[in-house]
Amino acid sequence: GIVETIQSEELVTVIYTDYGDSGLVEVGHLRSLGYEERMMPVELREMVFFMPKSNRELEAVRLELGQERNLKEKKLLVRVDKISPKEHRREMEEIQVSIWRTEDGGNDLGFQLSRIC
Repeated sequence: GIVETIQSEELVTVIYTDYGDSGLVEVGHLRSLGYEERMMPVELREMVFFMPKSNRELEAVRLELGQERNLKEKKLLVRVDKISPKEHRREMEEIQVSIWRTEDGGNDLGFQLSRIC
């Protein structure tokens, strides 16, 4: 898991990356992850993206993300654009992302990416 917040000198909140849930853990039970383990994919709960410039664009983004067919027929991808530390040391960093969808590239091109937001 990954330490999300520090509750006290003895307790931290940890996000269990294999389950996506979080729970309290005693500091004495923590260990450092090696490089290979840190590079493995992580399931996160909260990400932020740059808001569109108009309500019309925002509605189009919401429509695109909310359509069930996109989840079944197309792959949605999230790219991490920036990781910023929070001001308070006990908070998790802010992860800014962009959201992309795959589209059939036709011919033998595989697929193409289109940015949603």
